Amino acid sequence: MREDDAKDDGWILFEAEGAYADGMFCGAIGDSEGCIRALERAVQIKPDYAPAVLALGSVEYQRERKEEGRKLLFSLLSMLDDASDLVQIIDTAGDFLIERGEYADGLELFQAAAARLPEIGAFHQGAGCCAAHLGHLEEAVAASRRALEIEPGNQKFVNDLGWCLAQSAALHEARAMLERAVALDSSDDLARENLRQCNEIIARRPRGKDR
Repeated sequence: MREDDAKDDGWILFEAEGAYADGMFCGAIGDSEGCIRALERAVQIKPDYAPAVLALGSVEYQRERKEEGRKLLFSLLSMLDDASDLVQIIDTAGDFLIERGEYADGLELFQAAAARLPEIGAFHQGAGCCAAHLGHLEEAVAASRRALEIEPGNQKFVNDLGWCLAQSAALHEARAMLERAVALDSSDDLARENLRQCNEIIARRPRGKDR
């Protein structure tokens, strides 16, 4: 790369960062129109500036412009090879889709990310979460198992697999997994509640029906 090109790239990034910062400030003070204009400018200046792409994509979903938002969030996948912080940004994008109840889009995003970087446990965990919400329980369990294989000490992954197993009626394996999750972090209210519900389901089931 020539020195002049490097300077141009640096200036483009500087302008995009400035527009993104303006967008965040406008959002913080409740100026939604100013926020959108600034984020659109940031993405126009530098279409691969991931923080702005994530922010604008999320805003588009919130504005019920789902197709525009989807296009922006999924464009993050093409940037995976270029920036070390993209893993966290894509995980955040997937979490946003889960919070919005956009489970089909979230599943597709996480699966595509996992195909690109199969060693990232969070992508498999996110896919498992979305699959479970969609009722694809075998797929959810398989994805959750893969996440835990990658990060065997991750308490959140242990809990997620335990609950997926409970939903798929593998109750005794689920209980063992959830007991492990609680043992790893006894302050985790979600893990304790999942274990309580699993135990209740087991107690209500006729003998010979458990697995």
